[in-house]
Amino acid sequence: MINPVKVIVVGMGARAMIYAGEALSHPELFTIAGIVDINQERVHAAQQLFHVPDSHCFRTVEELTAVPKFADAVINCTMDRLHVATTIPLLKKGYDVLLEKPFAVNQQEADALLRCADETKRTVMICHVLRYAPFYREIRKILGSGEIGRIINIQMNEQVSYFHESVSYVRGKYASPELCGSGMLLSKCSHDLDIMAWLMKGNLPKTVASVGSVFQFIPEMAPENAGTHCLNNCPAERSCAYSAKRLYIENPQRWANNIWHDSGVSQPTADEKIRLLSEADNPYSRCVYRCGLKIVDHQSILIAFSDGATGTFSMNGGAAASGRNIHITGTKGEIIGNFESQQFSVRLIKPEHPGGQLSRIVDVSADQLGNPHGNGDQAVVRDFFSLLRGEAASFCCTTLADSMVGHRLVFLAEESREKGGESVRY
Repeated sequence: MINPVKVIVVGMGARAMIYAGEALSHPELFTIAGIVDINQERVHAAQQLFHVPDSHCFRTVEELTAVPKFADAVINCTMDRLHVATTIPLLKKGYDVLLEKPFAVNQQEADALLRCADETKRTVMICHVLRYAPFYREIRKILGSGEIGRIINIQMNEQVSYFHESVSYVRGKYASPELCGSGMLLSKCSHDLDIMAWLMKGNLPKTVASVGSVFQFIPEMAPENAGTHCLNNCPAERSCAYSAKRLYIENPQRWANNIWHDSGVSQPTADEKIRLLSEADNPYSRCVYRCGLKIVDHQSILIAFSDGATGTFSMNGGAAASGRNIHITGTKGEIIGNFESQQFSVRLIKPEHPGGQLSRIVDVSADQLGNPHGNGDQAVVRDFFSLLRGEAASFCCTTLADSMVGHRLVFLAEESREKGGESVRY
């Protein structure tokens, strides 16, 4: 019997809890041997859940690396801007690392991390969990079979719901480049550009162009007589779609849990929620139109690939509902799908059939089970441990070098956007 892998979790936030939680479901795969987080309430809660001794709990990576190595690997879920700074010392200490995306916030950091991984000969795998979703996995298999021929064009978009947009990318920590270390495209859509690069099967980009701006979340778009704080001074609160009270207390969706998690309260009562949101300095009660948003709320990208194929991607924040859509046109047919519907259609060029095409629906709902990432969160953890045991990883596995293409696309898209949409070479 193979011994479970001993794992340390660095950055015990919401994403880390999802990955670490697999240790409770699959103790034969891995155990949580250590915890690192500056927030001692989070450390204590995780310590109780995973039965971690005090001697293996730390505030910082510096504290962790100052003691002898006591585990096999690390799951690193720190904020984006800390990924490289925390991972390099871990690699030098001898730990393999499962690293949350984006793994770096600029090309210089990305190159430095890749060099360190090569020099230390440690494994770094990136949490591109959407690769593991049955929806994208089945699309990749069909493309690999050659059924729709060579790819001519890939169109992808991500609709970020108004609820998620307001919690994470306007009021929340990911709205701050200083805190997060990256813009909207990198923090939200590195998944999607990795998927595009993966589906193109090694056909590298040639040029990238991008435009985007803050269109909606500006003072000029605020309702008439709007205040600065939803619960304290806003006459328009009852009619505003972005009212903190309406969104986070009266009609909460799953993203509201991030607010209470960030506030250090796991299961607040309705009264506690009102008290927290009534605090003058609570960022989640700010008027979304007066936050001074520093990242874009919509952006589009055009990519030319080395063989002449093209790809487009658009991110739109503030949509009525979240959704990812894809349309791939090939020389023999096309694939059209919506991730949330858990199915896609394959249309083949067939002159002998009615309408000149033959269509079928591929339904992955039985495997995806309505999971937000199509069970990718769980699959990426299992694949990481397979890699560490020397077993063959799945074709979805994202090594550090493999993830570089999608990240570089984001970096170049931001460069192009800052230059007014000028095309830049890959």
